[in-house]
Amino acid sequence: GGRRPFSRDSRETTLANGRRRIAEVANRLRLGNQFIDAAHRLFTIAVEKNFVQGRRTTHVVASCLYIVCRQEKSQQMLIDFSDALQVNVYSLGTCFLKFR
Repeated sequence: GGRRPFSRDSRETTLANGRRRIAEVANRLRLGNQFIDAAHRLFTIAVEKNFVQGRRTTHVVASCLYIVCRQEKSQQMLIDFSDALQVNVYSLGTCFLKFR
């Protein structure tokens, strides 16, 4: 029989890792639990829509948190995520624009 490319176990692992990464980034930027929860809901959607396939988890996590920051009218800018994660701000921006 054909194996599904994304089994339930790997999906659960991806979601758990995503939440952990979201929490790490949120802590670096001093964002509260409501940001983590909201970003994880977005990350779950990203996983369900296969948006994480072929993209760096770090970029997807940052995009999810950045979207929540914008919704909450937080002061965080994309460059803050870029600095905290030591990743290129333009590649982060590209991921964010495709996801939102």
